[in-house]
Order: sequence, then structure tokens, then C-alpha cells
Amino acid sequence: MKMRKLFAGLAAAATLFGGLAFGATTANAADGGADISGNTIEVTTTDSQQFYKDINQTQLREFKYVKLASYELVANNKGVNLKGAVQQDASIGDNKTVADAFTTLGYDDAAKEKYADPWVWFGNTSHDATALKTFTQSLASLAETPIIPTPSTEKTTLTFKFDGTDAGAGLYLIVDQSGDLTVEDNTTHTLKWTGMAPILAGTAITGITVPGADGSVIQGVGDGRVELKSDRTDTPKSGVSWEKVAANGTTALKGAEFRVYEGSNLSDDVLKDANQALKFVATNTPGTYNLAGKEDRNTTVTLTNASNGSFVLQGLKISTTYTVVETKVPDGYAQYFAKFEVTTGANAQTVPTYTSKDIWGLAGDVSKDGHKVKNVQNITQLPKTGAAGIAMFGIAGLLLAAAAGTVFVKSRSTKRALRA
Repeated sequence: MKMRKLFAGLAAAATLFGGLAFGATTANAADGGADISGNTIEVTTTDSQQFYKDINQTQLREFKYVKLASYELVANNKGVNLKGAVQQDASIGDNKTVADAFTTLGYDDAAKEKYADPWVWFGNTSHDATALKTFTQSLASLAETPIIPTPSTEKTTLTFKFDGTDAGAGLYLIVDQSGDLTVEDNTTHTLKWTGMAPILAGTAITGITVPGADGSVIQGVGDGRVELKSDRTDTPKSGVSWEKVAANGTTALKGAEFRVYEGSNLSDDVLKDANQALKFVATNTPGTYNLAGKEDRNTTVTLTNASNGSFVLQGLKISTTYTVVETKVPDGYAQYFAKFEVTTGANAQTVPTYTSKDIWGLAGDVSKDGHKVKNVQNITQLPKTGAAGIAMFGIAGLLLAAAAGTVFVKSRSTKRALRA
């Protein structure tokens, strides 16, 4: 198969990898002929974190490879053939073989009659992007040989050198073994890189002009380089805080305890169930907690504030409503418990919104003085407005009416006794 035929088929893979495939639809040999002695493939990315397993970029992802086909010089050293290097009966998992993968791609009896080697057919035929993706992924299990690439100084390029047994010039499938990786998970965000798609690439060929090898069309075989598209998700987190104060709104209180539940308008049954409360991990700063992850240990559902009265919760979901309930008041204070809802913003810098949900109005007025949650020492210190005030005065009215009724009855009894 001439070089121009090889590239005609491989160029179709560009739609599959969006820059991970091969470049050029024609190739012209120079007078000196083609040189296929190269045995390296360079993979580049705009964000070096794609290549690493940790945020400090000290641990490279793990890779394995398989050589799919070799290059062969033909036609007086002025062309290159592609010759299959893997056996057609090689197992690729799920009781299928390489031959089955080619059949799925469209290598049927008619194609076999024209092209005895499926790789020759592959290089001379255009393929549907979806089918080609399935085909390439199905071959990924063939990659069994570990390889450690060499990173460049700026860490945005990995050089894979194929100089072992059954290596050398040719077409390779490089497969990332690390998969999806969370490289950073802190109180402000979770940074996750998805596993790299199988990299289909060929070693460099010189002495032949390959249009697009400079990146103007598609990077690829011509210069042994592949440009990798980075793929990551960066999920922001948010946080909330409040202060625990006395009825005067300024004196900080310590010793209060709270639980936090995800959701709004939750039933009393839910809010009484500690098993449904969110788990947190205490930090070295008293009163400051991080939302616990699945693997965290030493978690707690009981939040206790610092001596300055502050509570700080970090690592919460963005744009999410949480219900906060007081479960213990500081020593010396009446058993009136605060409850409020707080909705986080779109990121850690957005101010949350607070809504009081207790009938006593203890959850404060965030519009006036920040979010302060009060405790009182007696009923006279409760707010005198709103539902709590109405309830309190209603109860007081009933008590007064009852007392007046009692006095009236006793008065009537006394008069009767005097008349007798």
C-alpha cells in the first residue's frame, strides 16, 4: 500500500479523536526516499495536568501499548506500506478477536477479496467516526506492554520510545491505564480529569512531504506527534457561616451544637434523625468543618462552635439549600432552639442566603447585621414580633383570661358565703 493510500484511510480517524489521529491525504517522496527509522511518538497537551495523577505533577499516568502494524518501504524506497503486526485471532475480550473487530468495522467478504490484509484495507478505506471509535476502543485490551514516557521540561509533552522487542517504526495504540482521576479535592472545588482515550498514532516518517504534518490540517504520522485534547471537570464548592450570640446580638456564646441536613422544608421526623444529618470533618480551627467525603474518617454530625461563637462550614455543594437546626443551647440559656435554611451561591465567593425557620425568630436578620443566631435566658428576651410574639402574647392572654375567670369564680363563692 503506497503512503498516500495509507494516509487516506488514517486521516478518517481524525474525526474520532479530534486531533489524536493522523495527518495528510497525500504523500510525496523526496529524491532520497522515505526514512522510517524513527521509533518515537510525542504526545502534547495544552494543560500538563492531563498527564499526571497528582496536583503536584510528580506521578505520571500509567500507560501500556500494542503495536498494531509495521511500516515497510516499497517502490524503490519511495513509498511506505502498512503491514499488520497483530494476529487476527488475538483475543480482545468478551470472546471476540481482532478479526471480529474488523468485521464490525465493515471488513466483509467483498473487502477481503480485494484486500487480503485487513490493515491494508483499513488504510485504503474511510470509516464512520462512531464505528471507528468502537473499533479502536475494542482493541485497547491488546495493550499489554507497559511503557513509561519521558516528559518535557515544561511537562506538556510526553515522548514514547518504542525500542523493545516487536517495536520500531509503525502504527501504535497507546492506552491510559489510570482512568478517571480526582487530582484535587478541597474546600473550594473538585478537579477531576477523565481517562485519556486510546491514542492511535504512528512513528515519524521523514523524506516524505506530508501535508498537514505542521498542524495545519491534522497532526500525526508525518512527524510522529499527536496533540491530545484535554478533558477535565472542575466542580466548584461553596461554604456558609454564622455566629452564635446572646439576646443582645453582640455577646458571643460558645457551647451551642447544630446539625445540618440537605434540603428545605424538611419534616420534623427527618430533622430529629441524626442518621440523616450530613457528616463533617473538624479542622484544626475550632468551629470550622469540612463536608465529609466517602473515604473520610473521624466524621461527626454534631457541630460545636468556637469560643468566639462562629461556625464555618466548607466544601458544600453550590446552589443548594441546607437546613440547620440547633440541638443544644449553651449552658445557662433557655431551651428555645433556632432553625434556619441557607442556600449556597454559585461559588465559594458568592454570599449565601439565609431564611429563618424557627417560630421564635432566633435565626437573626441577615439583612441587618450578618447572620447571627441568638440564644435567650428567659421568655422575655424572645422577639416580640412575628409568629413567636403573636404566639407568646396569645398564650399570655389565655393565661390572664384563665386567671380572671378563676378570680371571678372565687369572688362569687365568697359573696355567697358571707350572705349565708
